[in-house]
Amino acid sequence: MPTSTLTAEVVTRYVADTVGREVIGVRTLPGSVANQDFLVRLEDASAVVVKAGPRAEMAAEAWACRRLTTIGVPVPPVVAVDLDTGLGGLPTLIVDFVPGGPSESPDVAYQAGRRFRRVHAEVLPGWGPLIVDGHEEGSPVRGAHASWAEAVHAELSGLPELVDAGVIDGRLAAAARACVLIDELLGYAGPGVLLHQDLKPAHLFGVEDGDGQRLTAVIDWGGAGVGDPVADLARLSMAGATVTEAFLAGYERRLTDDLADRLTRYRILWHVGTLSYEHRAGGDWFDVYRQRLRADVGQLTS
Repeated sequence: MPTSTLTAEVVTRYVADTVGREVIGVRTLPGSVANQDFLVRLEDASAVVVKAGPRAEMAAEAWACRRLTTIGVPVPPVVAVDLDTGLGGLPTLIVDFVPGGPSESPDVAYQAGRRFRRVHAEVLPGWGPLIVDGHEEGSPVRGAHASWAEAVHAELSGLPELVDAGVIDGRLAAAARACVLIDELLGYAGPGVLLHQDLKPAHLFGVEDGDGQRLTAVIDWGGAGVGDPVADLARLSMAGATVTEAFLAGYERRLTDDLADRLTRYRILWHVGTLSYEHRAGGDWFDVYRQRLRADVGQLTS
């Protein structure tokens, strides 16, 4: 968890000094177990979002937003990033506030699917969590592992710790491992592409536009990685059939039986990784992830 709780006064001083404008209001936003996030309103009626948290996540999000802006994917523009002496001494990212809000609209999902064809055309070296080698815009990036199989094994490496801590039982852990460690996943032979890795309606912002909604931004790239694009589709599929079908239509991919099976197995991998992240960061929000893990394992093993 964050090492200290940041106050509105600390945020106000930091943002005013960094962006050179008067701050007129600070509101805490929901963040992850490891981040502290704030909406900061400025004197010219604009606003920024400030994130303070793990260095790797701040660096990954800054790099991804800058890169995706250049290829026409709507993301929050980066205002400033300080990985050394940021807000309260924590690595800090400031991005422009984008209009709209989280959307489950099929219109937004369809448009997001079209944009993710561009995201998943970004081929990068390495596999797994994104590592940014440097501080400046344009710094080289790579995945943390030498192969996709190595990245998958690394994501499963937290299972013994989860069992020891009583987060899940040994039987569920063994079944989850068996569902993931198959040739169809470990032997992925395609290119390693840029992944969001937490693709869901809460991170797809939309605004009303005529009779439907328009996608304004895909937010929260702190967990970006490199790997099989189906892993992103799997996370999105947790939103249900309507959103998934609309996204896949925009993505120009058909939901076959083979794809449905791979989506389920990658969802299991995501549940395990998220439970491990939550546990290691000192959180305790396990019930939803545990229930989803049981359901997906049960779907493959019943």
